[in-house]
Amino acid sequence: MTGLTSAIVDPFHLREWLEHATRGRRVAVHRRHDQVSADRSFERPGGALGDDGGVDAGGAVVQVHAGMVRCADLDMQRGTSRRSDTMTLTREQVMTRELQDTEARAALPPRETVLARRGMVASAHPFATQAGLEVLRHGGNAVEAAVAAAAVLMVVEPRNGHLGGDTFIQVDLPSEGRVVALNGSGAAPAAATLERYQRLGGIPEEGLLSSTVPGTVSCWGLALERFGSRPLAELLEAAIAYAEEGIPVTVRLHRLLGLDAPTYRKYPETARVFLPDGRVPQVGELLRQPDLAESLRRIGTGGPDEFYRGALAEEMVAFSEQHGGLFSREDFADHRTEVLEPLVADYRGYRVYEQPPVSQGIVVLLALKILEQLDLPRMEPGSVEVIHLLIEATKLAFEDRLRHLGDPWFCDVPIAELLSEAHARDQARRIDPRRARPAAMPRQRQPDTTYMCLADGDGTLVSYVHSLFSGAGVVMGKTGALMNSRMLGFDLEAGHPNCLAPGKRPVHTLNTYVVRKPGAWDLVGGTPGAHWQVQTNLQILTNLLDFGMDLPNAIEAPRFTIGDQLVAGDPTIKLESRAGDRVIEELRELGHPIEVIGPWDSGGAVQLIQRDLASGVCRGATEIRRAGSSVSGI
Repeated sequence: MTGLTSAIVDPFHLREWLEHATRGRRVAVHRRHDQVSADRSFERPGGALGDDGGVDAGGAVVQVHAGMVRCADLDMQRGTSRRSDTMTLTREQVMTRELQDTEARAALPPRETVLARRGMVASAHPFATQAGLEVLRHGGNAVEAAVAAAAVLMVVEPRNGHLGGDTFIQVDLPSEGRVVALNGSGAAPAAATLERYQRLGGIPEEGLLSSTVPGTVSCWGLALERFGSRPLAELLEAAIAYAEEGIPVTVRLHRLLGLDAPTYRKYPETARVFLPDGRVPQVGELLRQPDLAESLRRIGTGGPDEFYRGALAEEMVAFSEQHGGLFSREDFADHRTEVLEPLVADYRGYRVYEQPPVSQGIVVLLALKILEQLDLPRMEPGSVEVIHLLIEATKLAFEDRLRHLGDPWFCDVPIAELLSEAHARDQARRIDPRRARPAAMPRQRQPDTTYMCLADGDGTLVSYVHSLFSGAGVVMGKTGALMNSRMLGFDLEAGHPNCLAPGKRPVHTLNTYVVRKPGAWDLVGGTPGAHWQVQTNLQILTNLLDFGMDLPNAIEAPRFTIGDQLVAGDPTIKLESRAGDRVIEELRELGHPIEVIGPWDSGGAVQLIQRDLASGVCRGATEIRRAGSSVSGI
């Protein structure tokens, strides 16, 4: 085969590569070890896969090699050297319809849906997944398991959520026919006036002046009060043990600590915890957080009151006063978690539930309502047409978010109008199928968030997300609490619905979703990723609901994220290279400023659990792009 043109093509693009590269000529492909092969012709021009799993590549050999599909020209008699391009085809089509029972299925590591009946946890770290499963195994419910797993995540992923962060939860109760949303986000201190921050020239990127009152501990307490029976102290035991004894530093944690090290070095208490001996811990070394362990123990004994009104609150406020912060005892004592009705939208026969404001989860529903006006299910997943419509619907949804969204305690958000059919039709008419439109997009921050979902044997599902936003970089003295920088979510434009004000909560990137197919199944899912959360969630939902992908395929399909501009303009679209050269070029021709990123480099760490209502069996899947993501059941 010397002198042949060859290309490495992943299975998402196999069919289109063959059709493009071979121009429909007859194939001579051999079945040998580690090869997909056939020696036959087919009626369909351009090559197809036969009933026996062979490939009519019209003059190409298709070989599985090193986790990819290798394609090479065989048309040696004509002496031609045809172009070998990566083209677009979804893994859903290739791997489930066209390559079934062939050796080419080995082109990607097998990722089957995880099945379980008594309970399931999907999270960003195996220690958290194990902690949640232990609660379920010993008779706990999904809400109790979520608290136990979330506390462990503070230890193993400290920058993605800690005692100083915020939490949002949705609890799906199929037996009661309802979904409940908990908003555990904190407000700006009473001393955080607009004039103060205007004099500063803006909200600092780090330090205590970037922090709101933490909401996570309060959210845990209210969730357990409403839906749990086990003592908080019992649920925190695993996290306390990990924090006291230490956890081995993974490659990922080592890298993240290295990225944060310049900030941590500015704050002695933070450096003491996360840069022991003045350096980033090496892979395999133990990272201990004994102060966090002690605070968790005190919270377990005293409950949320210890954190908001007790000695812990006193210590944190004292530290704030000594280090230029604005917090008062009243700021902590006045904090409260809201229990709300989630936002809900019907979409092609499904019911989709999202977090209400101050979460920007409405962006997902706004985009879905726009897409419902369009014939997405009849289009090819991963095609130029589909990606273009997803991008344009997302832009329009963000325009509404930037124009209307704010803290409902301070402003009226026109939810009914925004989610109306009339508004969806008007927005859909604004999409030009032949041209990208400019848009205003919020500026991206560090996606310091983690998401998990859980299910128990009684049918309760939990969709859980917590975050530090980009992280203030400050540990509150001996409390061990790493603080958020959620103040950066405010606008400083007077009169804007999201303008900073004392006691006000900023619009929040955190969102979770629940989906119901009435009489069939319920599903929970989500992802971290700042403003990319709603974008990724939208793509996952369309993969599932419009294109019928199974859970792993919905996660693995190529993704895009819209970039980080602050003002109106064509934001950069980061698109995984697996989308294919033709798709990328045609999107650019439509006016999209595409930045091609690595094949698996899109942000996010998606977790999904789906529960069949008749059998009670749960199906789960976890992110392929994030090392450490895990899903398991009992």
